[in-house]
Amino acid sequence: MRRFLILGHRVPLDGEFTLNDLPGAAGRLDLLCRALGASLFVSHGMRRDVETILVLQNAVQIRVVGETVKRLNPDERSTGALLKRALQGVAEEETETTPGIHVSRRTLSEALDRLYQLEASPIVLHENGDPFERFPIPENPAFILSDHLDFTDEETDELAEVPHVSLGRRALHTSQCITIVHYLLDQREETMDQDLVLCHIASGDPKARLISSLLEDFDIPVNLVAHVPPALLPVTFDGLADVRIMVRPQDLQRAQQIIRDYFEEPIDD
Repeated sequence: MRRFLILGHRVPLDGEFTLNDLPGAAGRLDLLCRALGASLFVSHGMRRDVETILVLQNAVQIRVVGETVKRLNPDERSTGALLKRALQGVAEEETETTPGIHVSRRTLSEALDRLYQLEASPIVLHENGDPFERFPIPENPAFILSDHLDFTDEETDELAEVPHVSLGRRALHTSQCITIVHYLLDQREETMDQDLVLCHIASGDPKARLISSLLEDFDIPVNLVAHVPPALLPVTFDGLADVRIMVRPQDLQRAQQIIRDYFEEPIDD
């Protein structure tokens, strides 16, 4: 499951605001509604494998569960109405105010504890983090973002040990970051479903592993396929101990050029 945890800093916790002024009286609730929509909506549908969590003023948590949420529409005003209702129903114990929307009194620390208990992997999205494309995204990521304001000093300290990942050096809107993350992860999933193609045939397991290590240094995933296990046949005999180096189709040309530059002319047949 993908999760997004968004910190809101100015939304009135009593829900006493007008839906006619989400940017002002509602403390930029319009941005949170936009981010919520970006995390859950696709064209004519909903991402059912996503949970979006709002932590407001480090005191109230609102969870929106894609699998069960109902009455959620793309417009900010109706989304704001659902969040307003949730805030008006907040209690110590978590309460479901409308289908799929749960509210409780929770701090950022408590929200993080819950994520760890669910074996999710928190990741802070920040322009000063490590490049997204080089970061090994785990199976159950929980991306943490702020609203229009920077993380407070207290939040920065709380998140200091959490990996920080960047989508670029330019600061983007929260909703834009979420859309980009969905796109990149969707692309990775589609890539994983693609059949690998033959890049090179190496003579023996040691050489194959050396080439594989080099390609992975260039961020090219590799799969090694041997005709027989090297432990059973440690020497080449009529090509039976050759190892096939398999890569993704989009990496083929670049991988073969690397092998050509560092080792030998690639053999792919």
